[in-house]
Amino acid sequence: MRINDHILHSLRQAVETAGGAKELAARSQVSASNISRYLSGKVRSITDECWERLVPFLDLPVPPAVSGTITNTPELRSFIISAMEKCGMENTEQLRRAIGYDSGNSLKRLFDGELNWFPDVLSAVFDALNCDPSTAPLRPGEMELLAPRGIYRDGAMLVRPVPVVEWANAASHLENLESDTVIMRRWDPETTPTVPVPASSRRDTKAFRVHGISMEPRILDDDIVLVEPAENFDAIPDNKVVVVRFNEQSCIPEKVVCKRLRKQNGSQLLLTSDNPEGKIIPFELQDVAWVGIVVRKISEM
Repeated sequence: MRINDHILHSLRQAVETAGGAKELAARSQVSASNISRYLSGKVRSITDECWERLVPFLDLPVPPAVSGTITNTPELRSFIISAMEKCGMENTEQLRRAIGYDSGNSLKRLFDGELNWFPDVLSAVFDALNCDPSTAPLRPGEMELLAPRGIYRDGAMLVRPVPVVEWANAASHLENLESDTVIMRRWDPETTPTVPVPASSRRDTKAFRVHGISMEPRILDDDIVLVEPAENFDAIPDNKVVVVRFNEQSCIPEKVVCKRLRKQNGSQLLLTSDNPEGKIIPFELQDVAWVGIVVRKISEM
């Protein structure tokens, strides 16, 4: 979410009402350092995860659309409630069980109009209620965010499928993300390999199948890694395994690498290999187009 003047004003009011940035951080579970960066202008946008946590504390008349979410209009809620009645569902708890969702409070807030819909949750609701998404009151751009119809028919919201991107296609995939291309419409669940990730994981989690032996023995050739995008390198602790996409202006031949981040002398950045025979890549911040933290690996998929 891009921080505009209205959001900045609401955030300042929230800090004042809470009694300080530390108190707001404790209530919202967004770090005080991030809140301070938002207020100072050092960070100009808020990640989807932090935005979802902050929205309840902001004085905003309507939940603004977060990139990649679907506007929670009264018409959409009426459409869902009508579909629930046709299926004999009397309350949101029955719907929660039907889709296997793990947060009854979030679902209640969705029906109260306090939050916008994440596409995977709304897709699961449509599948559970046997709704045709084309008949729902959605804008064309929102329709494209939905998962392929039927993918959640068995109520698998405790996990969700994420398409696996082959390493050879990783650079173009990440380039598409930079241009806000809708990725979901580009993959077919019948033909595209997917990996299940917990529903509680970040919605922007990516799955890459890594090729090469530079990170052995931690990451082997053909392992799948789950990666969460990071705002910047300050947010990444030293010695973390990361995926980095270099921009076209950099002189580094590999456009995407999976390496271990090392911060030396407070300013020098290196990407190192766990395999002693692998490369060490020194780089500058201006060389990087995208960076994410490897949070998990999956073998033999």
